[in-house]
Formats: sequence, C-alpha cells, structure tokens
Amino acid sequence: MKQYPVIGVLAILSLMLLTVITVIFRAVGIAFPGTYVIAELLLIPAVSFSLAYAGYAGAHTRVELLIERLAPRGKRLAEAAVTALGTVFWGFVAWAGIREALRRTAQNETTPIINVPVPPLRWLFVAALCLFCAILVVQVVRVIRGQPAVDPDRIELG
Repeated sequence: MKQYPVIGVLAILSLMLLTVITVIFRAVGIAFPGTYVIAELLLIPAVSFSLAYAGYAGAHTRVELLIERLAPRGKRLAEAAVTALGTVFWGFVAWAGIREALRRTAQNETTPIINVPVPPLRWLFVAALCLFCAILVVQVVRVIRGQPAVDPDRIELG
C-alpha cells in the first residue's frame, strides 16, 4: 500500500505544476487549450488513491466524542456498526460508478478539446472505491473479533 500515497501525491504535484504553468503563461498572453480538462483528469488518481490509503491507514473521519464514553464492548459495536454503514454507503457509490463507467465506456467517452479517453480513469476510480470497500469490510471483521480496526504496526504514514 506504500505506493498509493505516492501516486496520489504525484497527481497533486502534477496538478499544481500544471496550474502554475498555466497561470504564468496566461499572464504573458499564451493560453494552452485543454489545461482545465487535464486538471480534472489529474484529480481522479489523486482522490482515488488518497481515499483508499486513508481507509487503510484509518485516517478517515470518526466521531470519537460519543464513542469514547461507551464501555469497551459498546465502543467495539459502535465502531463496527458505523464502519459497516460506511461500507454500504461506499458500496452504493462504487455500484453507481460501475454503472456510469460501463455506460461511458460503451459511448467511447473522450474529453473535449484534447480527446483523451476518459473510461480508463473512471475504471481507476471504481477500482479504488472497491478497494476502499474491501478495506472497510476487513476493518469491520477486525473490530467484531475484538482487534483494532487498523493495525498500527503495519501503517507507515511518514
């Protein structure tokens, strides 16, 4: 999983570089067609890989204010229930993504102006969502078994 944050960071750095270059060249009167489209496309791997890695690292949002007041068994049940609900939510998002990717693949969708095929990036996002759902399922099982949702010994954030 170490490569996922690197891919996301590279996409964000590329987006930043593209934005800076575009602004500089527009200041001197030169415009590159399609930079907005490229920026949109760069967001897909940035969000996809960041989402999957955040789930793996346990960095997604949790409301611990209420859960911390519960007994250990209550904490475990609440965490399992909330993570399971999150899995269902993201499962529906993945399902909608699959349907949209199938539809757009059949249409041979390309970007305006520069004609870059979009379906591979749609499928990348769907794959990341499915990976995220699988990570959440593993976390639910771990919590039900009495283990922490995330194994802190396996996570390297720095």
